[in-house]
Amino acid sequence: MGRGALLLGVAYAGLVFLGVLGLWAIEGTPATPGTPDGGEWDVPSTLLFIVTLLTTVGYGSVTPLSAAGKAFCAAYAAVGVPATMFLLAATARRLAGPLAQRPRGYLQARWGYSRRGAARAHLLGLLAVTLVVLVLLPATAFYLLEATWSYLDAVYFCVISLCTVGFGDLVPARQARQPLRQLYQVAVAAYLLLGVTGVLLLAQTFRHVAELHGVPGAAPAPDGDADGEEGAGLLEGTREGAKAAGGGRVSG
Repeated sequence: MGRGALLLGVAYAGLVFLGVLGLWAIEGTPATPGTPDGGEWDVPSTLLFIVTLLTTVGYGSVTPLSAAGKAFCAAYAAVGVPATMFLLAATARRLAGPLAQRPRGYLQARWGYSRRGAARAHLLGLLAVTLVVLVLLPATAFYLLEATWSYLDAVYFCVISLCTVGFGDLVPARQARQPLRQLYQVAVAAYLLLGVTGVLLLAQTFRHVAELHGVPGAAPAPDGDADGEEGAGLLEGTREGAKAAGGGRVSG
């Protein structure tokens, strides 16, 4: 599993690199018209655009203007978006072990919570951690780096981005002569990938709670649940792999 995950990560990194290199080669030349907001296509800005494309955030402030660039993006998105959703959902499922299954097991074993009670308590805790780590702390950084943003603007940007809505009314790293702008763009790209993964983990956890409580439309959780199946609705294609991984664990 470790080697397979590594190969999958390397393959996805290659997919991102191919997208950055291809679009930059098309749009980042003197003959191309630049971006709709008057910016230029350099490698970091192209990377940020590719990540917003793959995660379906799509702010819309930066788009290819040439016919070749538009054709490339259409073909690349048709392959890259499903691959990204698969990889991020698979990553969220792998993270569910240390971040979801173990905390719930601890609440049951140490504090005597029922399965439903442990699931509810864990969901509330994960919501709080997600709010702090993926919204409030990054919003503080955006507030300090973006001179025209209020803190509410920064919080709004984080929530809208991680929900992959991406209205485009607020876009980071677009100020002229911004210090370390290229590094900032790379950091925003990484934040989007990590943040969307965190939201998927939260969605899987919510689904698990819904299953335990018999919410209509949610598949009932089996009585002998080893907690290896949450989020199955997000990744039906990897069910067998998840079962194999769960079979290698020794329950405590």
